[in-house]
Amino acid sequence: MEESALTLIQTLPDAHLQVFAARLHAWLVADLNQSSEAVPDFTESRAKALLRAANVVDDPTLHSFAKLVEAETAASNETAVRLALFDLLNETNLASESETQAIAAAATHAETANRQAPFPWLSLSIAAFAWKSEYPLYQLDPASPPGEYSPAGQLVKRAAFFLRQQVQRSATDRDKLARKLAYTEGETAVSGTPTLEQLNTQETIAPLPPHYRPPIPVRYPEVARDTLQIAPDEPVAAEPPALRADSLTIETDDLPGEHVTRMPPIRITKEQLPPPRPQTTPRVVTPQPTTTTSTVNFADNVRQIFGRGREPMKTTKLRIVVEEFPDGPGLYGLQIKVSCRGVKSYVAGTTNREGKFLCELPVRIHSGLTYDVDVTWPRDLGGETERKSITLNADRTEFALPFYRKLLKDEG
Repeated sequence: MEESALTLIQTLPDAHLQVFAARLHAWLVADLNQSSEAVPDFTESRAKALLRAANVVDDPTLHSFAKLVEAETAASNETAVRLALFDLLNETNLASESETQAIAAAATHAETANRQAPFPWLSLSIAAFAWKSEYPLYQLDPASPPGEYSPAGQLVKRAAFFLRQQVQRSATDRDKLARKLAYTEGETAVSGTPTLEQLNTQETIAPLPPHYRPPIPVRYPEVARDTLQIAPDEPVAAEPPALRADSLTIETDDLPGEHVTRMPPIRITKEQLPPPRPQTTPRVVTPQPTTTTSTVNFADNVRQIFGRGREPMKTTKLRIVVEEFPDGPGLYGLQIKVSCRGVKSYVAGTTNREGKFLCELPVRIHSGLTYDVDVTWPRDLGGETERKSITLNADRTEFALPFYRKLLKDEG
């Protein structure tokens, strides 16, 4: 993979690096941010808010990265952009993609343009790692940041590591890698593809018919007309009739006579019967109704603990979606438990036929409130309990929290 990324970067002149990055960013966002429903645009501000909400990168690192790729001198800017594109293509395996190679080949002959606005590096890095994980961009919501060990959380962490890698690289390593990745004139993005100069020096193409003499036809014996002959009046030989043997007969002498031993008939007396069981009246025991204190008045307990003279409380909805894979069929009858730290009670239930569970939960108006959601997978899918935490606030009337058993449809 490193050889593919190295060859591709060496084919891009310094003035065309921004053109290649812009077209690569447009292709990734258009490919990963499409759905049957209307979805928000994956902008640079949304990517920056997602990195901050996931708490994977700090503001000084973002400021240093922006200062590095937007250097005032042209040489420093192009070097930082070339190194960043090489690391991104190498770590996400985008260099071996045919679409990426086509974008690079088209960018080398495109016209350069002066960019007034800064380039969206944050959204490009997240989109590249999302392409590697095959994760849709519209499911990355800064209002509901992904968990640390979830697939979405892992791709956001890898994007943050890419940003820190650019900032923490020393000047010596940067110059050494820049000389290795320098533009090589005459190279092409796809190995074996001739350049425009090489196309002019190739041999002339043979003329088309009638000036081109076709090859002499070959006669194959297996399709020759004289190979197979059919006579329509040829007589058909009749098969000889089957031979019949003498019929099978059974006479009286063939049957067994006095040699057969007959057993006496079986008789059962009253003394051999077991004694009858005494008839007992069935006793019906009605259990006393019990009330579990952990499931009663959950909303009242939350308001009593978190709204005691601090902030006013408001109710919002939490929709839990349990699917086999993203945009796949829902799982029916899974046990759902919603709890809050510091509160002994909880809300429990099961998913419907679409794999959804809806509940109303109280939240604080200004600071919100964090809830823990536990999903117990069935025994044939492992039987373990998966937990996710989500912070609800009063700005939205409904929040969605997805659970997936696998990330791909064909994954085992």
